[in-house]
Amino acid sequence: MHLPAHRLGARARLWRSLAAAAGIGALFYTSAYGADDDFPFGPMTQFAFSVKNDGGEIHSHWLEADTAAGAHVKLSMDAVGSGMKRAEIEGQMDRLVRDPSLLQGIADGQRRLHPRAPRLTRIYIVKQVQTLRHGKVVSTTRANRVVWNVR
Repeated sequence: MHLPAHRLGARARLWRSLAAAAGIGALFYTSAYGADDDFPFGPMTQFAFSVKNDGGEIHSHWLEADTAAGAHVKLSMDAVGSGMKRAEIEGQMDRLVRDPSLLQGIADGQRRLHPRAPRLTRIYIVKQVQTLRHGKVVSTTRANRVVWNVR
């Protein structure tokens, strides 16, 4: 059985046109003036760069931690229970450098998610810089950018 098609009225077409114009306007505005925090309308600048093949540098960050059992581990961003991803850590780096206590939330999330695992005693944000020559990595340096003693 085939049902007949119905046309939208003038009011419905106007409402949909205004909603589409607002969405497109938000995309244009946040592309020009927004930040990654404006997702899903933000410019996604963490993906909007290229690296020179000769003399270019690739910067990356990740989390490591010391545990009460004496181990030093790399933390999986999906496993810490904080909801933060690596790009978010990188996007919030200036804030984390100014206020490392924000890392306490990661330790708390890890404890909630893995109550039987050894608790975290210290969290590190590690920065790695890889230098390229002719498109190949010729040197790698690592340094602790932020260190937080867990409470």
